[in-house]
Amino acid sequence: MDREPETDPIIDLIPAMVWSATSDGMLDFANRHFLDFIGAPLEQISGERFYGIFHPDDTSRLASEWHEIMASKNAREVEGRLRRADGHYRWCTLRQKPRFDPDGNVVRWYGVVLDIEDRKQAENALKETKTALAASEENLSLIINSLPVLVWSARPDGSADFVNQSWLDYAGRPADQILEWGFLDLYHPDDIPGMVAIWKRDLEHSDHTVLKGRIRGADGNYRWFYFSGRKLVDANGVVRWFGCNIDIEDLQAAENALRESETALRESEHKLSLIINTIPAMAWSCTPDGRLEYFNRNLIDYVGLPVEEIVGFGFYRMFHPDDVEPMRFAWDDIVATKKSRPVDARIRRADGEYRWFNLRQSPLLDRDGNVVRWYGVVVDIEDRKRAEESLRQSQSNLAHVTRMTATGELAVSIAHEVNQPLMAIVTNAGTCLRWLQPGHTDIAQARLAAERIVKDGHRAGDIIASIRAMAQKSPARMEQTDLKGALHHVLDLLRGELRHRDIELDLDLPQRSLEVIGDRTQLQQVVLNLVMNSAEEMARSSGERRIGIRCAEDEHQFVKVCVSDTGRGVSPDELDRVFETFYSTKADGIGMGLSICRSIVEAHGGRIWASAADNQIGAVFTFTLPMAEVAAADDR
Repeated sequence: MDREPETDPIIDLIPAMVWSATSDGMLDFANRHFLDFIGAPLEQISGERFYGIFHPDDTSRLASEWHEIMASKNAREVEGRLRRADGHYRWCTLRQKPRFDPDGNVVRWYGVVLDIEDRKQAENALKETKTALAASEENLSLIINSLPVLVWSARPDGSADFVNQSWLDYAGRPADQILEWGFLDLYHPDDIPGMVAIWKRDLEHSDHTVLKGRIRGADGNYRWFYFSGRKLVDANGVVRWFGCNIDIEDLQAAENALRESETALRESEHKLSLIINTIPAMAWSCTPDGRLEYFNRNLIDYVGLPVEEIVGFGFYRMFHPDDVEPMRFAWDDIVATKKSRPVDARIRRADGEYRWFNLRQSPLLDRDGNVVRWYGVVVDIEDRKRAEESLRQSQSNLAHVTRMTATGELAVSIAHEVNQPLMAIVTNAGTCLRWLQPGHTDIAQARLAAERIVKDGHRAGDIIASIRAMAQKSPARMEQTDLKGALHHVLDLLRGELRHRDIELDLDLPQRSLEVIGDRTQLQQVVLNLVMNSAEEMARSSGERRIGIRCAEDEHQFVKVCVSDTGRGVSPDELDRVFETFYSTKADGIGMGLSICRSIVEAHGGRIWASAADNQIGAVFTFTLPMAEVAAADDR
């Protein structure tokens, strides 16, 4: 009975890792179970070498705790990771107890090591579960409070015990004024009797409830809500009701509007069909790959070909033989790039005559940017083409006092200018038709498209009136006008002529409008004279042909407009004389254009001058006009 425990063979039979150490903590015994676990003989772990079996991250801590235990002579449980024979580390608890001599000194230390890996994993799993549960509850609370509906729960007697943040925000009240039966104070007085009766009936006889009623919001206004709730019983038999109130105020208004518009829709469809087939243009649509699938009555009547001959890619037979390949190339490029652009081509009429047409198209794209269908119009521009050719032939011989009074010149731009709103009308009509197609019906969008058709019709009339005013000699009208818009209009009339002369046009205009007080027609005449002078000057130049127009507001609240060119320029001794009456640098000029420009600019409170370009190539003509605010202040 006096032998040491480590000498007893029973120690090796214990299903636990038993060890002993000297009084100073040097390991001197480990039973067979211990040695089998670590897969090493006692010689490799005896003394202080036993620290080598611990995880590197735990060694320092365990060594410190072991020294504290030895110093205090008080045993305590320590946890750490031990390397198993297969190289894996497992969590273990290390328990120890000292044996004292009669004087209270430690003679030896005895202990066991117990594998607690499974317990540790269970504890970690429990922690992760608790963390996930807390996060789930937080997410659930966040979701419920973020829902754009009024969420609630109630007891079996119907009193409320929870409302979400949306409920509180809508009512503009704290929760204690809504919970219990406080929510009834927010219901419309006319709705309370019926709603309470349905609620009590469903509480007693049903597992769900559905009703409608009005709830007063924080702004004092009542809105219609749809109430839906369901009874739930948990595992403990506790009954609660959960539900939500959905705002249906806008839905009810929409339903009423929809019912009222059904008749208008049928009438609108009829009118739209009449518009599509009576507008002075040929409307069509194509599949995403460019095959013709729809065309209005105007197109069929004009070409006089059987429908089956022009559907698909058969429409190419409508074009002039010389235009078929250019048209095919242009259309293939448009379909491939998904970018619309106008194309001019000649189309054969039913009587065999060819006329010039402008073909415009617009793709309908889905959310991914893929073409669903192509829509377009074909507009007769024969008159415009003839007028443009007539203009090109006549302008080279014109040197009149003012080009704006040459009605022949102005008339050639009418077809082009009127063409723009007409194309917008047809495009909007196509859009309107698209919004009325089954499956894509949107009455509001169709109505907007129809309103744009009316607007563009008025715009066409305004353009004609504007051009007629420019051609006529009428009294000046001094009124506020957007100079930038006036510049755009006159440049639109000149773009064809500049292209014909191979002249590039560079514009540098500000984003905002530039309001001045003046006669719009006279100001356009100044720009037209300056641009045409530059174009004619560069006709005698073999180099680069470019006209630049820069418009900006200076520090004195004056608008400065600069027209520059790359022609031969003006000699220094002629810079001041070019504005004199009857003085001209051209052999066939009469010297009135720039003189008239000076008279107009000065009458508007501005000034005009000529200078050489910075690079000594070409000339720069500059004029200034006071902004509308300055002109108004001067008038006062």
